[in-house]
Amino acid sequence: ALPQSLVEQVFAAHDLRIVWATGSLDSAPRDASVLVTVKRKIDSALLDRLPSLRLVAVAFTGYDHVDLEACRKRGIVVANVPDYSTDSTAELCFGFIFSLMRHIPSASQHLRSGSWKWPPGNELAGKSMGIIGTGNIGIRLLTIAKAFRVRKVLGFDPEPNPKFEACGGEYVRSLATLFLHADVVVVACTLTPATTGLVSEKLLRLLRPDSIIINCARGAIVDTKAMASMLAQGRFRAGIDNYEEEPLPADHPLRAVPEDRLLMTPHIAYRCVEGLRRRQDVTLANILAFLSDNPQNLVP
Repeated sequence: ALPQSLVEQVFAAHDLRIVWATGSLDSAPRDASVLVTVKRKIDSALLDRLPSLRLVAVAFTGYDHVDLEACRKRGIVVANVPDYSTDSTAELCFGFIFSLMRHIPSASQHLRSGSWKWPPGNELAGKSMGIIGTGNIGIRLLTIAKAFRVRKVLGFDPEPNPKFEACGGEYVRSLATLFLHADVVVVACTLTPATTGLVSEKLLRLLRPDSIIINCARGAIVDTKAMASMLAQGRFRAGIDNYEEEPLPADHPLRAVPEDRLLMTPHIAYRCVEGLRRRQDVTLANILAFLSDNPQNLVP
C-alpha cells in the first residue's frame, strides 16, 4: 500500500479529511459521509454504525465483499476502481506460466545449492491457452499470449466480448472443451454466485500432467480442496494468487504441494506501485465526482 502520509496529502489538497480505521470502526466518526475500503466486508451491521454514510468507495475492482442490497436499502451508492490492475494481474499470470514451464524457482535453488545440470523445460510458443472470463484482464491475457506466439487462444464467457474474437480469440461453448484442448488455463472471471465453484473437480480431472492452470481471479471460483488433492497426485501444475480464506491457513493442504507442481503468491496480483497509484487516483476521483453530484464508476 502507499504510505498513509502520501494518501493524506493528496486527499487534503481537496479539503478531505481521512480518519484511519484499519482495525475496528470504533474510531470512525458517525457523521462520515464516505467510507473507503479495499477488501473489508461491508454488511448491514457495519452500515448501521455509520448513519450519515452516502458513498462506499471501494478502492478495488472486485466488490463481492460489499452487501449491495444493504447499501441500496439505505440509499448508499457504491463505486469501484475498474481496470487499475489489469496489466499487473495479466503480467503475474505469465510470470506463473513461465516459472512453471521453465521450472525457474527450482532451477534457481538448484544452482544455489552448488549444482549445474538441469533438465529441459517447455516453450509457450505453439501451445494453446484457455481463458475463463473475457473482460479487460482476459483481453490483456489474449494480446500478451499472441505476442508470445501461442497457437490458439480459447475463451469461455456467458457474455461474449466482441474484442476477444477481434483480437484473434476463439470462443467455446463448453468449459469442458476448453479444459480438454488448452495446454494452459487461466481463470480471469469475476466472483459471482454463478461463478462460485465454476471450476469443479470434474473439470480439473480433464487436465493432463503437463497442463497448467492459473488462478489470479478469486479463490472461490475453483474447487480448492479438489485442486489440492489432484496437485498432490501430480495430475497437473498450477499457479495461485487468490484463496477462499486469506491469509491462507498454516495447515491448508495447498501448502503441502511441492513447488515443482504449485507456485503460490499472497494475493499480490494488484500490488504494483503503478497500479496502486492508479487506484488511489481513481478512488479520489470517484469521491470528488460523487460529492459534485456527478458520480462515476458506480457498480450496478
